[in-house]
Amino acid sequence: MLISFFFLCQYKMYTFVNLLDNLHCSFYSNNRECDTMIYPSIDRLLNIVNSKYELVHIAARRSKQIAKDGYLQMPESEYKSEKNIGRALEEVAEGLIEVKKED
Repeated sequence: MLISFFFLCQYKMYTFVNLLDNLHCSFYSNNRECDTMIYPSIDRLLNIVNSKYELVHIAARRSKQIAKDGYLQMPESEYKSEKNIGRALEEVAEGLIEVKKED
């Protein structure tokens, strides 16, 4: 009984935090940090990369390379994202980053 009460309270707290976050994002809709990732879609990216953890690793490494070198594989006007992590994900989606699959 006590365990089920704990999970119920935890679930209610989780939904309350999500509600607050949604209200915050809708109130500050012009703020970039509340934007959600729409492009490229996670489904499209997971067709290219098998694991979401591998995808995060690839995107983080490429994002750091962009920050360090400033080299972009597409013209800057073709990117939809302004941030390096979004640009790295766009490069994965466009097939500009080759993902080698190990057996």
